Amino acid sequence: MSAKTDMTNGPILRRLMYLAVPVMGSQALHMLYNLTDMFWLGRLGSDEVAATGAAGLYLWLSVSFMLLGSVGASIGVSQAFGSGDREKAKSLAHAALAISAVSGTAFALTMVLFRSQMVGFFHFREEHVAKLTENYLMIVALPIPLTYISATLGAVFTASGNSRTPFVCNAVGTGLNILLDPIFIFSLKLGVQGAAYATVIGQAAVFTILVCFIKFGKKRPFESMRLFTAPKWNGIAWIVRKTLPVGAESFLFTFLVMATSRRETFFGADAMALSRVGSQIESLTWLIGGAFGSALISFVGQNRGARKWKRIDDTYRIASAAMLCYGAFVTLLLAVPGKHIFGFFLPDPVLTERSAAYLRILAVCQIPMCLEAVSSNTLRGLGKTVPPAVINTTCHIIRVPLAYFLSSDMLELGLTGVWIAVSISACMKGIWSYSWYVFTERRKTLRNAAHAAEPGD
Repeated sequence: MSAKTDMTNGPILRRLMYLAVPVMGSQALHMLYNLTDMFWLGRLGSDEVAATGAAGLYLWLSVSFMLLGSVGASIGVSQAFGSGDREKAKSLAHAALAISAVSGTAFALTMVLFRSQMVGFFHFREEHVAKLTENYLMIVALPIPLTYISATLGAVFTASGNSRTPFVCNAVGTGLNILLDPIFIFSLKLGVQGAAYATVIGQAAVFTILVCFIKFGKKRPFESMRLFTAPKWNGIAWIVRKTLPVGAESFLFTFLVMATSRRETFFGADAMALSRVGSQIESLTWLIGGAFGSALISFVGQNRGARKWKRIDDTYRIASAAMLCYGAFVTLLLAVPGKHIFGFFLPDPVLTERSAAYLRILAVCQIPMCLEAVSSNTLRGLGKTVPPAVINTTCHIIRVPLAYFLSSDMLELGLTGVWIAVSISACMKGIWSYSWYVFTERRKTLRNAAHAAEPGD
């Protein structure tokens, strides 16, 4: 590895931000695209926003299976690079790509064949909203295999210490997507389907450019790499063992979010639109925090491979302080000017006023969410994927009955009860995850650091 891509030496904050900023930039671009999508569709009406919001939950569900390959590459390839074993890194990259290709194709076929049943899950009162959702799902299912492979290729670059190349690729795809949105939605009068076509073209562009970079780019992870070659079964088994808890956790989380959203649709399509736009604004935390966490996996993974335990502990402390400050910033943003930001994307005066309460309730959990991102992804970088899965899944399961209880007629909170349940479960997850790492895994890391510092070791 070059001096820039070696995360096992040098100033921690500078090295971490060198790796994290492009990943966070990629997610910021993704968030910008989602907000742009909401902006244009909001000009059509809340029904269109509700339709794409419901379909977006299934795209979010697809991420659960995408993580099998991308997180597997992040953990395995980064640890192999840290230990200096480039052949093992390449072998694990091939295994991760094979997993991504198969799982992406399977999920895309599922969406195409069972789209009616998927939309039926939400029990929309408005039949035309259900039809819009079904049409959107049919189109956006097409590039899912490419998206899975792109995510894994990006993870391989980041695990090798180069997160800038995936950022450039995502920037081109997102820019193309944003440019095409108004053309397809309004100029060609395709409406919701136009937004879907723009998504397909943007994702296909990202895949094409990433393939070119990994084959011919100057800063590619390996001198030569065939994308589709027979992987080693022990590599596939290793990745599945490490990432199955992560994928299962993400799947259950998204499914339970969908169950909560189903409760929201009980209050009408406007409630779904309100929630989807609000969650895109809140994605300042969970997208950017998640991107920072993804970089943290690779950073910790390289140092785990190099057995630099003291550096891992220092990294955890520095990352926690950085995300604490960021969480405080988002909290203030949601609590004070939040409703004005909402009104920009969905210019409905009634919904804008209702959004103020929603965003203030969610503001409460932003700092815990940021700390959870640091703790969970540090554990994953160490190869400990089960504890975050246990914590997050438990809190997500609690969210659903709590949402139904707080929104029941008995308490008369209505839709507000659903939002309170979301905030409470997110706070629980952050506090529990942070405590788990500090009082269990951090002690082990410090013991390993002390042992490595002993004379003769």
